[in-house]
Amino acid sequence: MELRQLTYFVGVAHELHFGRAAKKLFVTQSALSQQIKLLEVELGVELFVGIQRSKWHKVELTEAGALFLIDAERILQLSEKAIRTVRQTVANQQAITLGVFKFILPERIMGMLELFSTHFPTLSIKLVELSNTTEVQEWVAAERVDLGMTVLPLVCDGLSATPYAEADYSILMNRNHPLATQKGVLLEQIQHEKWIDVGQVAGVFFMQAEEICRLANINRSSNIVQQVPSFDLLKSMVRLGKGIAFIPAALDLSQEPSLLSMPILNADGTPFKQVVIQHILIHKSDHPTPLVQSLAGLIKMPGAVTP
Repeated sequence: MELRQLTYFVGVAHELHFGRAAKKLFVTQSALSQQIKLLEVELGVELFVGIQRSKWHKVELTEAGALFLIDAERILQLSEKAIRTVRQTVANQQAITLGVFKFILPERIMGMLELFSTHFPTLSIKLVELSNTTEVQEWVAAERVDLGMTVLPLVCDGLSATPYAEADYSILMNRNHPLATQKGVLLEQIQHEKWIDVGQVAGVFFMQAEEICRLANINRSSNIVQQVPSFDLLKSMVRLGKGIAFIPAALDLSQEPSLLSMPILNADGTPFKQVVIQHILIHKSDHPTPLVQSLAGLIKMPGAVTP
């Protein structure tokens, strides 16, 4: 028996209608019906009478279902109370240090902080900006920070990673660029362009950009005219028409009317997805504190929102 099944049962018992219950629980009617059926099989009794699951008619509790509802509600209430108690206890007692790869977009960092603070309102979080993806992993492995926001691949042993976002690459260009009127750009169209880049210090971003070009037989390295230490400077160089650049497609350009994030397309016109950015939250695998475990677990929760 699972808490999810109890939640579904209580939802149907309150609504006395599978369709309305499914909408309130944000599940499909078929999934809801299946879990109720499994629960009935495990208990060996029918919980509802007059169920015509294929039509989702109004239903009624059996005598056994009415008795089971009392205990099911009590179990769910105790479960919620236990979760609130442990979270509040942990949050009141501890703070964490979060190591962040310097090129992680601010929107993603703020999304993670908001997720943490929503569930642990009194938690104190110290941010540490680190220069590359490997350094984030090394600091977590050495316990210099409790958690790390970085990207795959993992290069250090003894770390646990929880994926929280995936991002495509796009091409940043000035709106006056000859290709700026297109809906997307083929890699073969930019093989002779000049490039602005964040450089090898950025680790995976540089390596993945090179991999994208390798797949298209483009020699980009010899055409990199400027390396910069931040996305802000990268945008400034592109704005001045010094070249184009690979960027995460999610990079915020709402305040950059002269810049355009151009989707990369395959030869058949489909979005280019052979190389993507995999964002992860990492912590040390051995003996993580309850707080660290709780924070990492938030990302796996239904309804968790991170950019």
